[in-house]
Amino acid sequence: MPEGGWLDLPPERMRELGHQVVDLLVDHLTGLREQPVQRLATPAELRDVLADPVPERPSDPGELIAFLTGEVMARSLRLGHPGCLAFVPSANNFLSVLGDLIAAGFNTSPGAWPVGAGPAAIELVTARWLAELLGLPDGSGGVFTPGGTLANLTALAAARDERLGEDPTGAVLYCSDQTHPAVLRACHVLGLREVRLLPTRLSPTDLRQEILADRLAGRRPFLVLANAGTTGTGAIDPLPELAALCREENLWLHVDGAHGAAAALTTRGRAVLAGLAEADSVVIDPHKWLFQPYEIGCLLLRDPAVLHRAFAIDRFRAHAGYLEIARGEANLSDHGVQFTTAARAVKLWLSFKGFGVAAFRAAIDHGLDQAERAATLIAAHPELELAAGPSLGIVCLRYRPGDPETQSAICREVNRTGRTLIATTTVDGAQALRLCTINPRTTAADLDEVLAAIVRAGRRLT
Repeated sequence: MPEGGWLDLPPERMRELGHQVVDLLVDHLTGLREQPVQRLATPAELRDVLADPVPERPSDPGELIAFLTGEVMARSLRLGHPGCLAFVPSANNFLSVLGDLIAAGFNTSPGAWPVGAGPAAIELVTARWLAELLGLPDGSGGVFTPGGTLANLTALAAARDERLGEDPTGAVLYCSDQTHPAVLRACHVLGLREVRLLPTRLSPTDLRQEILADRLAGRRPFLVLANAGTTGTGAIDPLPELAALCREENLWLHVDGAHGAAAALTTRGRAVLAGLAEADSVVIDPHKWLFQPYEIGCLLLRDPAVLHRAFAIDRFRAHAGYLEIARGEANLSDHGVQFTTAARAVKLWLSFKGFGVAAFRAAIDHGLDQAERAATLIAAHPELELAAGPSLGIVCLRYRPGDPETQSAICREVNRTGRTLIATTTVDGAQALRLCTINPRTTAADLDEVLAAIVRAGRRLT
C-alpha cells in the first residue's frame, strides 16, 4: 500500500459502495409505508453490537453497509413514516440527504472564511432566507446550530450579555410552564438560576407584576422567553402584547419557535404567529417542519452583530496570536458557541433551491389542513373529545368515557399495531392523546385510520 493510503479505497470501489448506499436510501425513503413505523429492540437483541470487540482487521465495507441499514438503522423509529404522529416527526427529503453527503464528503467548515468561504456564504444566505420567510426585518440574520437546544442556549447567552453586560448578577428571565425542557437545561448550563415560570400562555399583566416585583427586590430582569408552538399542544404565547411589553421594559424578547415558527411561511401560519417578526431573536429547527435530516437548528436575530459581540474569539483569547484569522470577512465561529462546525446549511440550501420554497409552503399547509380536518372529525364524534388544538399541526384528544389510565392504555394499544405511532400529553391537568400531523407523507386516509383505531381501542378497554 502506498504511503498515506491506509484509509483510501480504489475509485471504482468507492463508486460501487456509493451506489449501494444510494440504492439502499432510495429503497428506504420510497418504501416507508410498507415498513413498520417503529422496530423496537432490547439490549439483548443488540448484544452483538454492544459487545463487539475493537476491530483491528478490516471487514468488507459492502457487508458492513448492509448490516448497518438492515440491522442497526432499522431498529429505530422511522420518523418520516406516514403513520408517525408522535413527537414532532422529521420527514426528511432526498435532496437534503444529498446535501449532507456532499457537505460530509468535502469536509469543510464554515467557521472561518479562509477555511470554508463557500459554505460560509451558503450559511449566510440561507439564514437570510429564513429570516425573510419568517417576516423578520431587513438586515436580520443568524447562525446554524445542531438543533434547538444549542440555538436557544446561544440566544440566551447573547441576550444576557447584551442587556446585562459583563456582570450577570441578579439576572431574571420569564417563561411559561409549557417551555421546552431543552430551554430550561440551557438556563442551567448558563447559570441562570432565576427563572420565573408563569402558567401556560404568558399573561402580559401577570408578567408586568413579576417584573416589577423583581426590580423592587433588586434583581435584574433581562429576557422574556415566548413560545411559538409548544411541542405538547402547539400553544402560542401572545407575541404582539409581549413584544410591546418588552419594548416598554427594555427586555429582550426571545421566541422559541423550534417547532412552530416554520408555519410562518404560509399565509394562515403568519397570521396566527403575528408578532413573531417583532422578536429580538427566534429559534427554528429545520429538522422539524422544514423536512431536513438531523442535525440542523437555526438562531435568527434582528441584529446579527449581537452574536459577534457575545462570541468573537477576541473576547476569549488566553494568549496573543492564537488562531489569528484574516479579518474583513464573516468568520462564523465568532457568531456562536462552536468553533469548528459542519456545513449544516448546505442541505437546506440544496432542498430550497431544488424544490423551491413554494413546495415547502405547500407541505406545511398540508400539515395544517390535516390537523384542522382531524379536529373537525374529533369534535363531531360522540366518543371523542377535542382537548386542545388544532394549533400548528398539533391536535390533542381524549376517548370518552375514559380516565387518564384509559388514555395511556389506548395509546399503547394503537401503537402495538406497528402501523402508526401516537403520543400522550397533559392538557388542563389531565392526560390526553396527541397527534402531530406535519409529515407531508401523511394522508387523510392515514388520519381516518388512526382515529378509528383510537375508537376501537377505547371501546375494548372501557
